[in-house]
Amino acid sequence: MHAFLHLDRVWFLGAIVSLVALACGTSTGGTTTSTGGAGSSTGGGSSGGMGGIGGMGGMGQGGNQGGEGGINFTSGSGGGVPAVDVDVVLTADNAYSFGYGDAAGITTFIQGSRAQTAGQIFNCGEGPEAYLVPAAEAPPSAYLYIVTWDDLSVTQGVLGQFRRGTGAPLYTGDAQFEACATGINMQSSQTGPTQAEINEQIAICNSGSGDDATTSGGWVNAAGAVTPGAIGTLAVGEANDPTPGGTFPPTCPTGAAPPDTASIDPEAHWMWYQPGGIANPFQSTGSNTFRAYLIFRIAAEDIPLPPK
Repeated sequence: MHAFLHLDRVWFLGAIVSLVALACGTSTGGTTTSTGGAGSSTGGGSSGGMGGIGGMGGMGQGGNQGGEGGINFTSGSGGGVPAVDVDVVLTADNAYSFGYGDAAGITTFIQGSRAQTAGQIFNCGEGPEAYLVPAAEAPPSAYLYIVTWDDLSVTQGVLGQFRRGTGAPLYTGDAQFEACATGINMQSSQTGPTQAEINEQIAICNSGSGDDATTSGGWVNAAGAVTPGAIGTLAVGEANDPTPGGTFPPTCPTGAAPPDTASIDPEAHWMWYQPGGIANPFQSTGSNTFRAYLIFRIAAEDIPLPPK
């Protein structure tokens, strides 16, 4: 966790006849700390719109650490980049789990469950779900993961946003997102893969050792292969436009949602995986053409910090 250094400067001025006046500053900063526990919860039955009814993955508050100041002949204060929690809102067609950890795998996992109705995907209050990633769990080296699977019927996709305090949001469909197709069909699963199973697949994605015939063979983004030799691209679809008429209905768009409801900005885009040659990767073909289940991830360092 980053910490601010608060420096209280006390100046001692002395004058010596015929000599240059010297100003020497020393300081010690007081230390205040606050801690928050990173939690996880398990989604259960029917209310988990496209994912965990699990709810928030834990809350934490940044700690402030004082420090010593050096000699300073100008006014001002020192400091570092503040640690800020990440607020997340997600939904998926049909199901997802959420977690965070590092490039090697997930350390905090919120198990999801498959939506039973369209409302549990798209409607305010039962569709999009909010999570909080504590600042201590979201340093620049961290990764946030969305693990998603579908019922091989009608449509499929993931929609959401990530935000640190008053910083600019980062939306699904951003060029920084990476996707890996595992090729493991979870069509009949209510709760999807376990944390251990996902971490096993993340290792395969990282090494690029997946079967090229059934997986993406590693990580890809909107431009193509991230892992050398990986197949396909991140598919970026329509925005969460509040005007009906696209592949997906408006999904609790911010501005139209009731107060204190988890909503998703109209600027967010649906995303999925494009193995290549599919006209609309958000329309189901009735088979596992898109090599799901899919793992999406974003580096915490790509989520903008609040303005200074």
